[in-house]
Amino acid sequence: MTVITDLHLSLSTDDILRGQGLNSELIHVRKPALLAAAKRAYSRGLSLIHPKALTREIAVLARRHDRILLKDGLSLSSPVVMRHLGGALRVVASICTIGQELEESVTNLLESDPQLALALDGLGNAAVEMLAQQVCADIGKKLQDRGLKVSTPLSPGSLEWPVEIGQPQIFSLLEPARVGIKLTTGGMMIPKKSISFVLGIGYEMAQSDMCEICSLKETCRYRYA
Repeated sequence: MTVITDLHLSLSTDDILRGQGLNSELIHVRKPALLAAAKRAYSRGLSLIHPKALTREIAVLARRHDRILLKDGLSLSSPVVMRHLGGALRVVASICTIGQELEESVTNLLESDPQLALALDGLGNAAVEMLAQQVCADIGKKLQDRGLKVSTPLSPGSLEWPVEIGQPQIFSLLEPARVGIKLTTGGMMIPKKSISFVLGIGYEMAQSDMCEICSLKETCRYRYA
């Protein structure tokens, strides 16, 4: 199990706008107040982000229907997990977070400066998404020399792998307290600006569009494709 703290996120004001579910090109032209708030959030919020990640690579022992059996008596169970990770030789589980400080700042600013609070929240969304992408990319690079590939990362939240089922499965593979993350009985992570995922390692792993897997693909305001 590995704790990763040496992480640098190259964020921009456009990332903040997209993290709010906004079209950054339109905001630049039509909404100067929102753009100004994003710039303030950029100046104020970067110091509030403390990225950390926890990863663990685990050998796959067998497959049983919709269940992937892992070393040490662990397992993952879901039709969508089996479809995308069923051919894996090993599985990587990961939890990433940017910590609690930015979240607390958003809460404190909601009444006095709601526009800045929302922009900071967008910064948090963008930061944790970029953090997960960076962790996935680093895993893929390390495996290239071994001739191995990684699958699309899967996070709980689809109809076939709901949060209340998927999150406890991922948490059972890790020691989340090592990066300061807890899980509520309803499957919510604390700090909220955290993300969990699993990916497969093998010789023939496929990459899929995550938006096509998600149950919210038709209504999600963060989708631009």
